[in-house]
Amino acid sequence: MIPVRSAWPQLLAAALATAVLLVGFDILYDRFFYRDIDDILRGIQIRQFLEHGGWYDLTIRGIDMPGAYVSPWSRLIDLPYIVMARILQFFLPSETAIEWAFRLWQPVLLLAFCLLWLGTARKLSGKLSIEPVHVVAAFALMPLTLWEFTPGRIDHHNVQIVVLMLVLYGVSCWSFSGGLIAGLGVVLSFLVGLELAPVLVVLLMGISVAFVFGVKGGRRVLTGLATSMMVTTFLGGLLFLGPQRMMATECDAFSAPYITALFGFSLVILPAALFLRSAGRGMRFSLLAVGALLLAGVLGLAFPSCLAGPYAFIDPMVRALWLDRVQQERSILDFYREGELIKVACIACVAIVAFAALPMVRRQIAAANASFLIVFATGVVLLLLTLLQTRFMRFPAAVVLLFLPIVWTAVKERWPGARPAFFTSVTVCLAAVVALGAVVPKRKLVLELLDYMTVDLCTKIDPGPLRGLAPGRIIAPSSLGLFLLDRLPPGLTINSISFHRASPGMRAMFDVFLSPDSTARKAAIAPFDYLAVCRYDVAPYIPNDTLFAKLMRGGEWPGLTLVHDGPPGTPRVFRIDHARFE
Repeated sequence: MIPVRSAWPQLLAAALATAVLLVGFDILYDRFFYRDIDDILRGIQIRQFLEHGGWYDLTIRGIDMPGAYVSPWSRLIDLPYIVMARILQFFLPSETAIEWAFRLWQPVLLLAFCLLWLGTARKLSGKLSIEPVHVVAAFALMPLTLWEFTPGRIDHHNVQIVVLMLVLYGVSCWSFSGGLIAGLGVVLSFLVGLELAPVLVVLLMGISVAFVFGVKGGRRVLTGLATSMMVTTFLGGLLFLGPQRMMATECDAFSAPYITALFGFSLVILPAALFLRSAGRGMRFSLLAVGALLLAGVLGLAFPSCLAGPYAFIDPMVRALWLDRVQQERSILDFYREGELIKVACIACVAIVAFAALPMVRRQIAAANASFLIVFATGVVLLLLTLLQTRFMRFPAAVVLLFLPIVWTAVKERWPGARPAFFTSVTVCLAAVVALGAVVPKRKLVLELLDYMTVDLCTKIDPGPLRGLAPGRIIAPSSLGLFLLDRLPPGLTINSISFHRASPGMRAMFDVFLSPDSTARKAAIAPFDYLAVCRYDVAPYIPNDTLFAKLMRGGEWPGLTLVHDGPPGTPRVFRIDHARFE
């Protein structure tokens, strides 16, 4: 007998209660689990729009590398905060309205995530009943996902998660309207950022393969998908990029290469879905394969600079001294080195569910349940990407745990192969976790000079001493530059912030502060008028042989005239005398 499904209100209450508890736990933590410099810069981008306008102008004022810093971030993320702030400004002071806007949008996103997750889980489960206990268990295992919805987290990852769930919900519907929803989500995801591009490519390939093999409903899904992608790509580009950026080549942001790719995919797929209804597998595969190869060739010829990836333009020195040291660019082994075992435990639980679901996957292969298989493949790909690069850690739980209710029921009711698969997955995953813990050495906390350049040492900055300076350019470590940015008086600029498009400014920073070559230092500092550095107690074992170390310790340097000094934890500001600088 098929059990009666639990009502939507019960499931939604279970999801929201568990999510709110986890988010509440995050709020109790001093600095929040995820909040970082992305939130700071996003806040600056939104505030500058509210002050100056310019919907298509993404230049961040106050940065001169030399050269302007143009943000790659989408106005799609800014839009709800801008709208909410404008409304709240009728009742509250401007800055208070902005701060409230930064806290009120995340609960709306969390509600959307819960609704989409539950809708997708119910679709995938078919006639199987999903109980509140299943939902509580699934949500309890995804703190790395839910912490993105903490109020004040204004970076784009929470929207990426919601949009990914929108795509998966559309796939789970496995209908023309589902294809429309999935196509909308795919384009919105590219508009938000390129992080999930590899996953979306796998998903699109999965739908195409289902069509090639004549899976029931595949043609309708593909037709809706291609139609939606064509319309949404055009409208999304006009609304959030403008014609000029739609024609530009920006390998690290939604622009001409990706618009061409999405349009090209749709132009290949839509005619095939409409006119190859009665064609055999071989014909469908041949035409789609030829179309895909032609599209790849066009993209390669038209946008050769993007073949090296989105970060190809980063200076090699900046890549070595900054990007390669950022944790999100490293594998899961870095969690072991840093002793961040809560992340390892969360990812291990997701892996257990994925392995334990394999017997059910085999059943769905036999039943040609394409939507189930595509969603599962998406979760597995996200899990594998997380093992290789930890920037993906917030995504796999949201997808893989959609299958927890099925695994739970299968194990409880002793479906064939379910219990052996579950206990084997637990054993293998625990063994892998313990083995890696024994093999990977923990990193000893020994600060290097580069760490002082990237850690937030001076976060509370008094702009008073800067107001007396004549207009000019300031060169500072990129971490300090970010906190100076929204405190600069008119006419002053900083050289860089810790973001990849600020690579030229960071190169100048490394040459000035770390280079032992006086010629390189003088050339790098030539465009600047002032120098700022955070005064801090540097570890005594760090040599005092660089400009950075000497100035942080309160020392002097030829050609630098002290304008402002203060206690540790505050900036020191110098005027540069280029004739005397060494």
